Amino acid sequence: MLLDSSPIAAVITSLKGKFLFANRRTYELMGVTHGSALESGAALYADPDRFDELVKKFARDGSLREEEVQYLLPNGSKIWCLVNWQNIEYDGQRAMVVWSYDITHQKSVEAALEHARDLAEEASKTKADFLANMSHELRTPLNAIIGYSQILQEDFEETGHSDYIEDLKRIESAGKHLLGLINDVLDLSKIDSGRMDLYLEAVVVSRLMDEVFSLTKPLATTRSNRLTFSVPDNLPILHTDFVKLKQCLLNLVSNACKFTDGGDIAVRAWAADDEIFFDVTDTGIGMTQAQTEKLFQPFTQADPSTTRQFGGTGLGLAITQRLCRHMGGDVSLESSPGVGSTFTIRLPVKLEAVTSPSQPQMPTINSSKTGARILLVDDDPQIHHLIGTMLEREGYQVEHAHSGEAALLKAEELRPAVILLDIMMPKMDGWTVLGKLKESDTLKLIPVVVVSLLDERPLSLSLGADEVMSKPVDRSQLIAVVRNYVGSSSARILIVHENEDDQPFLSSTLSAHGYDVIEATGNIEALSVLATPPTPSVMLVSQHDAFDILEQTRDHPAFADLRIIIRASGELSMAEAAFLKERGAVVLPPGIAPQSALLKALETLKL
Repeated sequence: MLLDSSPIAAVITSLKGKFLFANRRTYELMGVTHGSALESGAALYADPDRFDELVKKFARDGSLREEEVQYLLPNGSKIWCLVNWQNIEYDGQRAMVVWSYDITHQKSVEAALEHARDLAEEASKTKADFLANMSHELRTPLNAIIGYSQILQEDFEETGHSDYIEDLKRIESAGKHLLGLINDVLDLSKIDSGRMDLYLEAVVVSRLMDEVFSLTKPLATTRSNRLTFSVPDNLPILHTDFVKLKQCLLNLVSNACKFTDGGDIAVRAWAADDEIFFDVTDTGIGMTQAQTEKLFQPFTQADPSTTRQFGGTGLGLAITQRLCRHMGGDVSLESSPGVGSTFTIRLPVKLEAVTSPSQPQMPTINSSKTGARILLVDDDPQIHHLIGTMLEREGYQVEHAHSGEAALLKAEELRPAVILLDIMMPKMDGWTVLGKLKESDTLKLIPVVVVSLLDERPLSLSLGADEVMSKPVDRSQLIAVVRNYVGSSSARILIVHENEDDQPFLSSTLSAHGYDVIEATGNIEALSVLATPPTPSVMLVSQHDAFDILEQTRDHPAFADLRIIIRASGELSMAEAAFLKERGAVVLPPGIAPQSALLKALETLKL
């Protein structure tokens, strides 16, 4: 019989499961002597429920193909087989043939691979956790080194001790260099672990190139290189992550500047089909084929002497390649020794995938307003001294809270213009504080900037933070962020109350936002304040008092530039509305939150 010589185990059974025939390979597979009695039916299966499942499936479909099962052998061991069941005619009766192909080795290999994958994932997670923890430990003292070196430079400039300034600049530069290396390692770790999020937005390529040019021009000049950028007018709007694309271009242009002396570096953007390309071409030292093959590997540079001569971790190009691929594109290289190199970034014009919440747009307020009250929340006294000094030197009033509980109390009491919030605090952490601030009707409109070692931007934004900054804090970035949220004027504002209990919180709100606030109760006191220099530039008055005050000041030249904001308490008649329109008054409708409406009205006045 042909079945007896088959290399695959085969048995024929009755429809009730009785063995009618088994070939030699079956006895070998079961580990028993040829001709011995064999178990049949469910007794052969390590999992009887699996056997019942196959029987039902066979009855329904009339056959089984490539089903994985585990047999229980007579000696107690188990093997995995791939089985096929098929209806046949045998000795004049209906029967079925069961083919069993041993896949035990394959399953063992799969299990070993899965175990190895689990170990690799665990090792990767351990590495990522280690890098994150180490980065926190390293960046905390770096925060102090960089920040205090900047403060001391300002102090010595003011006192005329210029001899120390160059040394302090070297300290600051070294600190920033070390910070850059740490950030490179962290970036690579985040990309490799899939924790690097994309923030997609419409990118105008000309604006992107302008920023990269302004940042890299000084670096090119230091090595006597000529840097040129070329951007056609007809390029499409790019839909991608602006910050990460900018980082890629900065890496490539900086590398070109580093490895070129007295040469040319040309950056060109161009489009083809649904893709956009960025070429960075230099006339530098170039590379051999062998050098280019390992260039995108982490911690690798084209030549070991490169590290000694130029420094760096060898991570810049590895990060660039991974970021480009993360954004749906890639980066390629053409190079010749002694001739130069061309790196080309290729990206889709529109990247569809979004892995995290969109980054909110920051307010378009650009000039600072000294005197605004800032609440700094952190459990580290050194951070309070460092960031507090930076802000106070810009003229801001800095209030301090050293715990989450104190932050909520001071926010309610002071109504600051901005809250700078740390996350890792004992007892009540920053997440809890942020949640409570956004749940409060009186505090939810205060901008909150998370300032933390934790890299949790998506979570921070989803919980209501307006901006996220990483420690160590860059002084110029900190000031720029604060300026964006505190307003654009230091106008003198007169608040006219109907009585002494009328909306006292409006005064504290305006003061917190840096406005010079004067208060008056009733018309007579208000007119007295208006007549006393310096004249307020804005007057906030209730509907009840507005018309009397406006009537008495309408023809007075000293009040020609006085802007009026009226808190309406009811409907205005046509005559009243016409009178207010003539005076250019801004009317706040009744029934809305007075604080937010007032701040928006002040913005519209463009003081």
